[in-house]
Amino acid sequence: MATTVTLQACPDYDPTRVGAAVRRALEDLPETATLLQPGRRVMLKPNILKPRRPEEAPVCTHPQVLRAVAELCYEAGCALLVADQPAYALGGQREQIFARAGYTEACRGLPVEFALATGAGYREFPVPRALRVQTAQLTRLLDEVDLVLNLPKLKTHVQTALTGAVKNTFGLVAPRQRMDIHFLSYEGLSEAIVDTFAAYRPQLSLMDAVVAMEGAGPSNGAARATGWIAASADAVALDAVAGRLAGFGPGEILTTVAATRAGHGQGDLAEIQILGEESEALGVRLRRARPAPRYPPRALGKLLRGLIYRRPHVAREKCTGCGACRTACPAQCIDLESVAVIDRRRCLECFCCMEACPEEAISAEQSWLARKL
Repeated sequence: MATTVTLQACPDYDPTRVGAAVRRALEDLPETATLLQPGRRVMLKPNILKPRRPEEAPVCTHPQVLRAVAELCYEAGCALLVADQPAYALGGQREQIFARAGYTEACRGLPVEFALATGAGYREFPVPRALRVQTAQLTRLLDEVDLVLNLPKLKTHVQTALTGAVKNTFGLVAPRQRMDIHFLSYEGLSEAIVDTFAAYRPQLSLMDAVVAMEGAGPSNGAARATGWIAASADAVALDAVAGRLAGFGPGEILTTVAATRAGHGQGDLAEIQILGEESEALGVRLRRARPAPRYPPRALGKLLRGLIYRRPHVAREKCTGCGACRTACPAQCIDLESVAVIDRRRCLECFCCMEACPEEAISAEQSWLARKL
């Protein structure tokens, strides 16, 4: 049986048109009615690489797309959690992050909870058929929901060529592991992203490609009207279709290639059934990102790891040794001597300790190079 991807034309972000396209795209999938059941808690996982307003640049999943999906889930009787993790964002920034992306206003009137992935801490998830990473450090929020509805934004990418449904789940990975993975080669990066995706695959994915980003994506490219929304229960198949519509040939999107090879989804277009619009009418060739310089040898990568960081720092004069940070630490890398001592080798840099400290004795220490970058 062929894997199904639904495709709907949507020329702009008019709320009525977005709502209709989202509803058709999801309701045409046979899995949607089975998954969206009363009483289930659904995580909506948009792309908030940087909290940008939609009128500034097409960096984030558009708030109208999030609103339309949230309405559909609410009508099905589901509880809603919107969650993501911009790199090194801290729990205290939650309200401003979701407000700046337009999500707070868009979801007004709906019982939606917002959370940063780091706020719940992280735990280890085993990776089936691992390519590079045996264990993924994913947010514990996944333990608190029944399913994930993945909401990627279509963008070109300087390292992975295209970022879509598979890569969007990378936002649920602990910041330290994300940085370590980015020091791999292009091939290694794509394979490691697939590994973290495979550790917890989203049950549904819906892609915002009404306006895409082309050129120097995922954050510094230009807006390009593409005019469609697509959905699938198979994130790999969704990326395969998106890649073709964006003008990429077979084998060019390494995350799709690696995920298909490892058996995490269907990347062969011949085995994918597209329902809805004729895909040929919606294809828009996106301008490719100029590849970033190839990453240095692994030994130099380890050196850079020590030079680029934002990590928790304990102020000895404030610490009372109460142990709240040790209790909150998901990596169990804090010992209590006269004060709290953090083992840097095992620290995930998730800042759960800082949020738990009642004395405000833990702060975010950022390297000079990290500030410049």
